[in-house]
Amino acid sequence: MRITIRHETVYRYEEEAGGVVMRLRLLPATSNAQTVEQWTVTANGQPIERWIINGYGDAEAVWRAPGRVDSVTILSEGTVRTVDCAGVLKPADGAVRPQLFLRATLLTEIDAAIADLAQRARREEGVLASLHALSDLVHEEIEYRSGSTSMETTAAQAFAQKSGVCQDQAHVFIAAARSLLIPARYVVGYLRDDERPDSDHEPHAWAEAWVEGLGWIGFDITLGLCPVEGHVRLCCGLDAADAAPIRGVMIAGGETALSHDVQIASLPSEDTAQSQTQQ
Repeated sequence: MRITIRHETVYRYEEEAGGVVMRLRLLPATSNAQTVEQWTVTANGQPIERWIINGYGDAEAVWRAPGRVDSVTILSEGTVRTVDCAGVLKPADGAVRPQLFLRATLLTEIDAAIADLAQRARREEGVLASLHALSDLVHEEIEYRSGSTSMETTAAQAFAQKSGVCQDQAHVFIAAARSLLIPARYVVGYLRDDERPDSDHEPHAWAEAWVEGLGWIGFDITLGLCPVEGHVRLCCGLDAADAAPIRGVMIAGGETALSHDVQIASLPSEDTAQSQTQQ
C-alpha cells in the first residue's frame, strides 16, 4: 500500500516565547515493513535537514527558534510504501539491545493486578503464543473510551478502571510483557483507517515485544491484531512520554495552546498509476 501523510502541529503562545527548543522524531525509517519514498519536515517553514540516529534506531533532530515567537508550526509530510509483514520488524544494525526495554517507567509500573494478567496470558507453547494471548486479554478487558484517561494515566490506573485509549492499552500490554521478562516498547505512528475520511485521522500507538529468533513483533491492542499494511511506524520508546514525536522547552509568560491536524490517504501503486496514464 502507498500511503500519503500530512501531520501539522501548531503551538500558539499567549505571550511571545523565547528560548524555544524542539526535539523532533518525525522522520520514519525504511525497514522490512515500509519504504519511505519521500518525506520532509519543517518548523515555521524552515526545512529540518540535519538528523541523527538515536539509540533506539530512530531519526532525531533539534530545532531552535531564532528569537522570540508567538507560534511554532511543525509540518511533516510524505509518502510511504508499506507491506504486511505479520507484525515482524527486523532489528536494525547497531540498534539498542532488547534488554533495555525491560526497564519499568512511571507509566508502565507493574502492580499485582498487571502481574496476574501476565500470568493468565502465559502459554506453554512459548513467548510468541503468550504475547498473542496477552494482546487478546488486554483488548478484551480494557474498553477503548476516548477521553477516559490523560497523558499522565499509568498502566495500573487504566487497567483498574478497565478503559482507556490506545496509549493506555499499549502501556498495560508493555507492563505485563515485562512482568514475564519479555522486552517490550511503545511505538508511535500512523494508521490509514478506511472507515475515516482522509482529513479525520490522528497519530496512533501500539506496542512491540522482542521474540528471540524473530525480532520485534508489533501488537496493535486497540485493533486486536498485528500491524498491517495500513500502519506506518514513526518512532519508539520505553513509554508514551519517552516516544513522544515532539518534545520542547521554552520560556513563556502565558498559556500554550496546542493543535493537531493529521491527513492520511492511500495512493494507487506506481504500476496502477502508470497504467491509468497510458490509458
